[in-house]
Amino acid sequence: MADAERLPMSDAEREVLKVLWDHGPLGVKDVLAKFTEAGQEWSRSTVITLLQRLEKKGYVRCDKSQFAFVFEAAVSREDEMRARMNDLASELCDGETLPLVLAFAQQHQFSANELARFREMIDSIKPTGKKRGGK
Repeated sequence: MADAERLPMSDAEREVLKVLWDHGPLGVKDVLAKFTEAGQEWSRSTVITLLQRLEKKGYVRCDKSQFAFVFEAAVSREDEMRARMNDLASELCDGETLPLVLAFAQQHQFSANELARFREMIDSIKPTGKKRGGK
């Protein structure tokens, strides 16, 4: 399923996906255990429902070849961040990403190492030649 076709996640679904991103493929029992360890009191049926919703939406895949089904993230955290940032840029900035990036950067204090990483990333970006926003 293409990113543009993927339905949005609920907050609870996002928390389940974060567990899969952080811990890799897991069975329902293991996902539930991670939430229990974190103090979240969800039932097994709640976790199953959330995993099934995420599978239908294309965020997770399920290996049903074993006795206990194993779920894994079908999208990376980075891909989801990019999609969410693009959605936000479209919604708030008429598709322009620079105002969004600048607003984010102005609200945070970055370390010297983080700034050096940003500079390296910026230096590695090749211009597309496209003029954006008519400016």
